[in-house]
Amino acid sequence: MKAYIMNEKRELVVAERPEPAEKKDNIIAKICSASICGTDMRTFLKGNQKIDPPRIMGHEFAGKILYVGEELKKYGFEKGDRVTIAPAIGCGECYYCKNGHTNMCDSLETIGFQYDGVFTSLIEIPAKAVKNGNLIHLPDEISYDDATLIEPAACAYNGQAYLNIHEGDTVVIYGSGMIGCIHAELAFAKGAAQVFVVEPVEKRGKIALEKVPGVQWINPLTQNTVEVVREKTGGRGADVVITATSVPSVHTEAQIIAAKCGRISLFGGLPVDGKGYLDSNAIHYKELQIFGVHATTAAYMKVIMDMMLHHKLDAKKYIEKIVTLDNVEEGFVSIRDENTMKVVIHP
Repeated sequence: MKAYIMNEKRELVVAERPEPAEKKDNIIAKICSASICGTDMRTFLKGNQKIDPPRIMGHEFAGKILYVGEELKKYGFEKGDRVTIAPAIGCGECYYCKNGHTNMCDSLETIGFQYDGVFTSLIEIPAKAVKNGNLIHLPDEISYDDATLIEPAACAYNGQAYLNIHEGDTVVIYGSGMIGCIHAELAFAKGAAQVFVVEPVEKRGKIALEKVPGVQWINPLTQNTVEVVREKTGGRGADVVITATSVPSVHTEAQIIAAKCGRISLFGGLPVDGKGYLDSNAIHYKELQIFGVHATTAAYMKVIMDMMLHHKLDAKKYIEKIVTLDNVEEGFVSIRDENTMKVVIHP
């Protein structure tokens, strides 16, 4: 079968890979739709030493089950079921897994990193993913394309779980890509009074204004972010700051624009050494709360799925381009060169 892989030379190429074999302890699903996420994009641009090659890339997908191994039939999955997956798979036995933080498992293994991913036509779902609840039934009301956005939206939900956004809050989000916009939508849903996106790319700033009613756009190339936030908050600063971008300097600026007792989510991982961007005295004297976040859980994916079902979140409006495996690199290039919000792959 055709697949987009990282080969032994750590090059990203379209290549032929063997189809997964039916086993008594696996599930095989047809990939109906997959999507390119920020991690995939960083791998395309800079490589990724966390991936074990040769490896099929990608982890956001929705599809249909073609085969269920005998040992896994008791978990409630059948041939023909529509499914998606929480790609970060914990061991199921450690302290973090047993306390609901499966994404923090010390033995975490991830689709597209330690297991073959979804930029292909068929995927083998490992037994561990089924037994630990990572495989999720997908309602008929959610299309395959829409369903590929459940996992990234759930990553945003995981990040906000720590932030206690509530009625009247001012929220500032650095970055207005698909994830930044989802953060804005979730903040409004929790009652935020003002939500700003800080975005230097004009196209993305304008898309945020179009896609997220009520959001305000700060262009740091033409405006002083610190001054705008102070003006809009009567000098107090933002209650919540989310760094939905991989720019190190925003970690520092987030502490400047945060109000006293403000909450900061360092959502975007950095492609460089992450040391040296936090001000311990600012954290101390302003009583700032700073949170990290990594991946998400099946439980949060189900929350997002429920929001989609009840029309509280419309993620599909961020899909701007659809490609196949034959022209998959066009999708990456369009994100790089045209700031395309979300690219979906139809294998």
